[in-house]
Amino acid sequence: MKTLFMGMILISLNTWCFGDERPTIDSLIGKRIHIEDAFAGQSFTLLKGRKGKQEYIVEWIRSGTGVPSIRSHKCKVRVISNYQFRFILDHPEEKHGEFTLSITSKDEIKVFLNGIRIHIDGIGDARSLKSGRP
Repeated sequence: MKTLFMGMILISLNTWCFGDERPTIDSLIGKRIHIEDAFAGQSFTLLKGRKGKQEYIVEWIRSGTGVPSIRSHKCKVRVISNYQFRFILDHPEEKHGEFTLSITSKDEIKVFLNGIRIHIDGIGDARSLKSGRP
């Protein structure tokens, strides 16, 4: 019994000292993620909702040539964990798409559109995620 108790203490201490170092989705609040496409591009920004601590929304923006945006849309976010969320783009003038964003390590973020991964450049600096710098 004493060995079991000591083992539990060691596991707890190890988890506390070497726990998950990934930034959470809260580190992405207010950061614009750009997606290049065949047109001028699109972007989305995670925002804090009004009702509570765990409610989020995404502001999706379709960029235009020579103008900052053609249209925008706010989408509800489904939080899967502290490191992953999903939202569905259901704008009537756009193709229906389900986006999933996952923070897989302290320097990697993955974005999926309808299950297909989109490669993102320039977001891998974990310090910028933690400090709030763009």
